Amino acid sequence: MRRDPLLERALARLLSPRLGHAPSRWPETLYLHLRQRAAAAGQSEAEYVERVGQASEAAPLAMLLDAATIGHTAAYRHPEQFERLKRAIASLAGRRPGPLRIWCAGCSTGEEAYSAAECAEAAGVDAAVLGTDVNPVAIAVARSGLLPQRSAVGAPLPAAWAERVPEALRRRVRFEVASLTAAQPALGAGPFDVIFCRNVLIYFEREQVPRLLARLAAELVPGGYLILSPAEGILPLPPELGRGPAPGWLQLAEGADAPPPPSRRAPGAAAAESAPAQAPGVEEAARLLSAGRAADAEQVLSGLLNADPDHLEGWFLLGEALLARGERAQARAAFLRVLRCSAGGARGVDDAEALRRAAARRAEALRDPR
Repeated sequence: MRRDPLLERALARLLSPRLGHAPSRWPETLYLHLRQRAAAAGQSEAEYVERVGQASEAAPLAMLLDAATIGHTAAYRHPEQFERLKRAIASLAGRRPGPLRIWCAGCSTGEEAYSAAECAEAAGVDAAVLGTDVNPVAIAVARSGLLPQRSAVGAPLPAAWAERVPEALRRRVRFEVASLTAAQPALGAGPFDVIFCRNVLIYFEREQVPRLLARLAAELVPGGYLILSPAEGILPLPPELGRGPAPGWLQLAEGADAPPPPSRRAPGAAAAESAPAQAPGVEEAARLLSAGRAADAEQVLSGLLNADPDHLEGWFLLGEALLARGERAQARAAFLRVLRCSAGGARGVDDAEALRRAAARRAEALRDPR
């Protein structure tokens, strides 16, 4: 469907600076919201957006931001990462006095932040958790503890959360409205031992990612962990961060106050000396997918795409693996990434255009995956 250029420009002016990026396409929920509100106000949709930007009322803008963001989340999402956190949390807590500090950046309605707080509680560790999100409506829900997205991905929800997150757990978590691209995205609450920023960076252009990761790394204590989603482990890293023991786990090196100097090689040294090990091929990922082992396929593809970030078929299979795991928002982002791969990214694909068309159809079917 062709969009009104005036409306698209008005949305970009109003929402993109607040979100920190300009999506290639706004969610359908935003257009539906605009149609309803503009009709009620007797204005065109572009006029309504302009009016919201000029008004002093916060509520209409908050509702636009809510409609423009994808708040797909769940308690204990990627449960294997929380299992690893439980094992690491005691050693992290013993490094310095005071409570363990955890920041959930892009926390949506709060399930992730409450899951992290409960992990610390189960380990007997005092923790202070900060959850931030650009969406003020989602933050209001998170503060209430009346969580709308009650299904856990791969793990049962705690029985105590049946009606509402218990008050004792809610006291461990503070929620604030903040953009990841703001001057102080952590609101001065750091430094942190652990930062979650999962299923957020994949929506930014690849070129923006190292800068955003560097800003997150600056909020970590030396040796602290930055946890992305497994699929985001393929993103390019700034030099101060290293890849951890599992997909999506990054770590700030001890004493990493400045990026390490670039390595020096003698003139004429073979470039292969520093080349990464050969990543497993798409054949293995396809075999794992066909065997119903989507999580294993996702890990294989993360390694493949880290070594070859323009691999068209790799992105397509990653979308399939994420979809098989129920991660619809991430799957759509992976399928859209297929469409941005260069012609050279078709490694042995007989009909790259057919694969692009299939990816476009899947992305269209997954539009608005919340």
